[in-house]
Amino acid sequence: MASTLNFTTKRGDTFKRTDFQIVINEIPLDLTDGEVKIQLRKQPGGLIALEPTITIFDPENGEFCIDEQIINIEACIYRYDIQVTTESGEVNTWVSGLFTITDDITR
Repeated sequence: MASTLNFTTKRGDTFKRTDFQIVINEIPLDLTDGEVKIQLRKQPGGLIALEPTITIFDPENGEFCIDEQIINIEACIYRYDIQVTTESGEVNTWVSGLFTITDDITR
C-alpha cells in the first residue's frame, strides 16, 4: 500500500531535494538496476504535466530522491505517484499524493 505525502511549492521557485528510503520488513529494497519514476498529472490518465528528476543515490539501501529543481508549470493541484520497478521487473507504487503548485505574489 502506498504512503500518502503531499507537497506544496511556488511556481518558478526551487523545489528542495526530498529523500526517500524503501524498507520492507526491516530490509531495504535493493534498487540496483531498478528504475524510479514520478509523474504529475491533473487527473489519473491525463496528460503528464511534469516528470521531476529522480536520482537513486544508494541503490543497495533503497535510497533515492526527488532532485532539487525549479518547477515552473501551471499553478494547479496535481496528483502524483512514485513507481518503482526492480531489476526483476516487479512494479510497485510506494508513495502518492497531491503536488500543489501555487502562483508567486512577488515578481
